[in-house]
Order: sequence, then structure tokens, then C-alpha cells
Amino acid sequence: MSSNENNDLSPYELARLERIKRNEDRLRSLGLIDNPALKKPTITPAKRKTVQKKKVKRTPSVPTRSSKRLKQMEDGNNSIGEEEDDEDATPITPDVDDIKVDYLNSTPKEPEQLDDHEFQVYASLRAWRLRRKNELEIEPYKICQNRTLCELIRKKRNDSTFLTDKGDQTVEDQLLSVWGIGPSKAAEGGFGWEMLEVLNAEDNTELLELSRKNDTQIES
Repeated sequence: MSSNENNDLSPYELARLERIKRNEDRLRSLGLIDNPALKKPTITPAKRKTVQKKKVKRTPSVPTRSSKRLKQMEDGNNSIGEEEDDEDATPITPDVDDIKVDYLNSTPKEPEQLDDHEFQVYASLRAWRLRRKNELEIEPYKICQNRTLCELIRKKRNDSTFLTDKGDQTVEDQLLSVWGIGPSKAAEGGFGWEMLEVLNAEDNTELLELSRKNDTQIES
């Protein structure tokens, strides 16, 4: 994704994308991932937890650095320059992974409520919206709002068959169930269908599948 496509993301959102990329590059350099779409699904959530716990024991600097950062914030010092300069000590897991995502019982209204896989899909949709906004020379909210993108992603993430014909439920009917999508956007050829094309892109399909496989809520 080019910088031109990214330039309507907030500084926090850009920083989050960079953290995700840095962590994936780090894991790849360690030989822990090659093709994420093939390798991550082979690890069950229970085994994934075990691996993460062992990593923490071998790398005590990770929780130490996290605590130091929290202490700096509590003391009113927001500077993180020392941490970012020391790339070798950068935790593999991004800060945002500490957020517990409730996939089944809540509907996200903000991108902060999406997991990392969903967030990358969100960035793709934001890039699409920016392109269309520039082409049509209109305000982005007239295409769709961020809340609409977040809810659309979560619905598709929770149900891979969402936005496919289901007997008496058409794609248009399902689009209308998403906050912010009205009849004109849900009609064939409307913005809703354009968003569906972005969701169905190969990279985004793989990201949502990884999100489903990494969800441990179903195991109780």
C-alpha cells in the first residue's frame, strides 16, 4: 500500500500498521513464519499460548520493557525514543495485542476495537475509500464512515458466508444490516458492493481467516 493511499490514516493508525509489519518481519527473520496463511493455522490456540509463554521466559526483557513504558506514562513521561532506537529489544507482540477483543458479544465502532488482522483489512478499505473520494471529489463520510467499515469487517470475520446469497437473504439484504449502509449503497453497483470486492481480495480473505483461527473464545 503506497504512502499516498495511507495518508488519511491517523498517526496512531500508521504507527500500528508499522508495528504489525515490524513484528511480522521479526518473526519471519526468526523462521517462525514463511507463508502466514499456511503456517499460522497449523498452530492451535492452546499451543500458541504455550509457545508465547516459553518465549517470555527466554526473553525477560519483554515484560520489563512493557512495565517501564507503563511507568513512564504514569509518571507523565510520554517519550519512547529509547525504546524505538533499540530495535533488538522491541517486543515481538505489539502493544495493541493486549486489548481483549470480544468478537461475539460486541460490535466494533472504532478501529481500536479490531484485532491486528482485521485492522489490516480496515486499512485496505480506508485506501479504497480514499481513492474513491479523490475520484469523485466528495467527502469520505459520504462514501461510508469508519464505523461502517469496522462493523462490515467484523460481520465478515465472524461469518465467512456473510455477503453471499443465502436462500431468502440476498447480498443487498445483508448489506442493509450493516450500520451506515442504506438502500442506494446496498443496491448492486453501489459503494457496498465495492467494499465487498475489497473484502474478497485474496490478502484480506487470508487475514480474516487468520483472525478466526487465532480466536480462543470458542474454546471454553
